[in-house]
Amino acid sequence: MTAANYGVLALLTTALFLGCGKGPDPTANFCEAVVELKEIDRLSFDVSPSDDLAVRGALAQTAAQTARVAREAPIEIRGDAEVVAAFVSALTHAFNDTEFSEPIERSAAIGAAQQQFEVQLAESIENLSAFVARTCSPAPNE
Repeated sequence: MTAANYGVLALLTTALFLGCGKGPDPTANFCEAVVELKEIDRLSFDVSPSDDLAVRGALAQTAAQTARVAREAPIEIRGDAEVVAAFVSALTHAFNDTEFSEPIERSAAIGAAQQQFEVQLAESIENLSAFVARTCSPAPNE
């Protein structure tokens, strides 16, 4: 068999596999997005709070990845993931809309963002964390 024939065979096998209703685990992309969010979060610990540009960049990355987690979230947890993503986005805007040289203004903007999500955020984080632990953690025998 030539390489072209192997390629066609691979395409047909894939099409048949997907066409029979057996696709990838619907939570796989969600779990992958969560892992990437954790990696981005770990990297942000290295950012100095006094480096305003780096803080803004780290927040932008975190906001983008949190939005991806919300997009990939299974329907049963999507609402909670969207609350967390909206909070991170609001926090990012609070930093972007204020200057490092105006700490009182920035603190007020951050406080307003936190207050906006005060009722929902803790429960959403708890629900999302529990869902991730149940869904994305490897089985004990793996």
